[in-house]
Amino acid sequence: LRASLFRTLPQRALAQTKKKAKKAQQKKLAQPGEIRLAPHIPDELTKETRQFFNNQTRFKALLELIFSPTEPREEEQDRLEYETARAEFETLAERARQVYAAHEQRAEARMWRAIRQLPEDLFDEAVASRPEKVPEPMLFHVRHREEIFNGLHDEEKRKLQVYQNLMYVRYPHSEEKQRNPERFWIPENQVVSRQKEAAMQKKKILKKR
Repeated sequence: LRASLFRTLPQRALAQTKKKAKKAQQKKLAQPGEIRLAPHIPDELTKETRQFFNNQTRFKALLELIFSPTEPREEEQDRLEYETARAEFETLAERARQVYAAHEQRAEARMWRAIRQLPEDLFDEAVASRPEKVPEPMLFHVRHREEIFNGLHDEEKRKLQVYQNLMYVRYPHSEEKQRNPERFWIPENQVVSRQKEAAMQKKKILKKR
């Protein structure tokens, strides 16, 4: 009887906690974790910017261009003329901004009106679709570039050239970023803080001495 009873009782299997824990740990290591990215500008693309600001002559000329001169030579009449011209410019600029804002509102209203008038089978598709990129020849600054540039006098052309030069010095990598945007992202664990970068530069200077 005893033997038959023991045969009918269910037998529990031995616990395998260690093996299961090892397998779970191996699975965690095998699964690729989420890699967080941070914005980054490669050093080779900022070479011209760094060279410009390290050149004291160019840097001084830039400061004199942006800020007021340390020894101004204009008289009271010159300042009054400037303030009058500035007030007139601000008035015209505000009027132009209002006209442009009204134009944008009318264009947006017409756009939504055209979408609402679409057939039912095209309405959802039009709402969900993304706008296509405007062709390069149709852009305003491309179509009217020569017309605008020829309408400027010599002083305005010089200021425009100075502005374009400054924008290139500040953002020499803008075209490269449009071509290869993935080049401007790196993993967060590879980002060097400014404090660490300054300490590394300091060490390099000390070693040279």
